[in-house]
Amino acid sequence: MTELGKITNINGEEITLSCSSLSGGCKNCSGNSFCSANGKIFSALNEKQFDLKSGDTVEIYLPPGRTVFAGFMVLIFPLISFIVFYGLSTAIFGSNEGLGVISGVLGLAVGFAITFYYNKVSKRKNTPRITKLINKE
Repeated sequence: MTELGKITNINGEEITLSCSSLSGGCKNCSGNSFCSANGKIFSALNEKQFDLKSGDTVEIYLPPGRTVFAGFMVLIFPLISFIVFYGLSTAIFGSNEGLGVISGVLGLAVGFAITFYYNKVSKRKNTPRITKLINKE
């Protein structure tokens, strides 16, 4: 999936971008008027060493598989860990609802912690890449 962004800051190979309504996904979206993604700041890598400066518009590539996996890790994995911890608690300690809920919440926290550390370790691998310089300011 490709998107457009405007460069706001350059720090070596790491480029800070701002989403814009120029973006392909934003142009076609019906929620464009109230969407919080418009103007959102994020990072991308300039591995191809384009001659960039602040204000340039660039095209970035977000691998669809990684995007789906990132959504899974943030939204679904903690929920699955909640269910697993809750189920293990009821299997081990019986039908004590209070203990099951506490175990489930602990599982939710563990799921978010695993997601946090996974994202920290694999940040460079999952960072979008700049594929094309669209225009210079």
